[in-house]
Amino acid sequence: MNGKINWSHGLFIVLITALLAGCNGSESGSGQTAKIETSTLEIGDINRVVATSGAVRPLITVEVGSQLSGQLEELYVDFNSEVKAGQVIALIDSKTFESRVLQNKADLEVANSNVIVQGANIDRAKANLRKARLEYERAEPLANTGTLSTSDFDSALANYESAKADLTMAEAQLQNALANQQQRQALLESVEIDLERTKIRSPIDGVVIERAVDKGQTVAASLSSPVLFRIAQDLREIQIEANVDEADIGNVTRGNETSFSVDAYPDLEFKGKVEQVRLSPNETNNVVTYTVIITARNPDLKLLPGMTAIVEIVTGKSENVLRVSNDAIRFKPPADSELAKKASQGGKPQGGGQRHGASGDMDQVASQLGLDEKTKSAIQSDARQLFSSMRSQFQNGGNGTDRDQMRAQMRAQLASIYKKHLDDAQYIQFEQIQRQSAETRSVQLWKQTDGEITPVMVRVGISDDTHTHVVSENMSEGDVVVTRMRSPRP
Repeated sequence: MNGKINWSHGLFIVLITALLAGCNGSESGSGQTAKIETSTLEIGDINRVVATSGAVRPLITVEVGSQLSGQLEELYVDFNSEVKAGQVIALIDSKTFESRVLQNKADLEVANSNVIVQGANIDRAKANLRKARLEYERAEPLANTGTLSTSDFDSALANYESAKADLTMAEAQLQNALANQQQRQALLESVEIDLERTKIRSPIDGVVIERAVDKGQTVAASLSSPVLFRIAQDLREIQIEANVDEADIGNVTRGNETSFSVDAYPDLEFKGKVEQVRLSPNETNNVVTYTVIITARNPDLKLLPGMTAIVEIVTGKSENVLRVSNDAIRFKPPADSELAKKASQGGKPQGGGQRHGASGDMDQVASQLGLDEKTKSAIQSDARQLFSSMRSQFQNGGNGTDRDQMRAQMRAQLASIYKKHLDDAQYIQFEQIQRQSAETRSVQLWKQTDGEITPVMVRVGISDDTHTHVVSENMSEGDVVVTRMRSPRP
């Protein structure tokens, strides 16, 4: 049933139960009978949903701009054009950049030639140094014996020192020539990069959803790159940016199933999943909302960017469970009725039921998750070790605050045990079971049996617009509960 009931069938049931209820009643002070309306507990589905809306967006949208200024010489794509990563989609006039490349290539050739010249100068300086050293070495012993004059020896020494200085200078000039060569090489590579940038390329595979320029238009790239195109990644995968009110955001988590529709296809229902709940709040006129990202498949490309989607996020789901009408939960007998007097005279409500949760009943959780025996045994083994280690802490625990902290710690460690043994899909389902367990609460119903109406305490879980899940075992399908009591007319 997926939480939906045929309204005509439901109306028929209400009418029949109302007619039957007319035979029951409680006496009023005037002796007249109050009319009692009832409903019957039944097996069905409950889907708790959060309704919202949002815009359809591509998963990734890239703004393609230009890092250069110049005139657009060619445009190779238009609106709706499919493009591949690296594909040239536009061309800026490249003549200026081509001339810069030629100029820098020539400058680099000059720098290369200068390196060769400086290398030759080093060879010459080395030869002169060798000659000067030999002359000095021949002159030194002659000067020591007095055969060579002091003036000639000083001249040989000076020539030798000068030759060493010439070699040092030549080596420095070579280093300067090499640095100039590297500089010219870098300048050439820079202008070649600029020349390549005259070809505007697509950074991703996708489709052009916006073209902001025309052929012949001049692009001015100053402090920021001008946007030429907007390219959306494959539109077969889309996302919806929905705004969820702060009152509902606590129930929305990653993995929640969603359904949505758009005005373009009012008879179609699309499916998706919550991918992300963004933490940043949006505040408008003192209304706080949070952005929820919903992803969905779009194989037929029917969903277009910018469409408004009406979304229902399934925040809780129970299938084939015992459910009761919400009217029965809200019902309280009038203060002057016999039921109210009966309750005030000390009659305690029956039952109360047991709370069933992910941490309290592992067999039930294992059944809901469809676990095999091996996984179930592994989880139970780790859980027993956890309970054994925590037992002594509870026995030695102090005040209530300490015990609350220990319980929170145990729940967190138990969740980590499940995460260790479950796959991603199973763990998401486990988290949903835990949330549903935490949402159970005690309520009082008024059960009608053989004309006798008695209060019964039960535990209930999630609700939708019409029904609430009854978790307790002290109620069963077919039980009749009071939904309304109409006072008799005077």
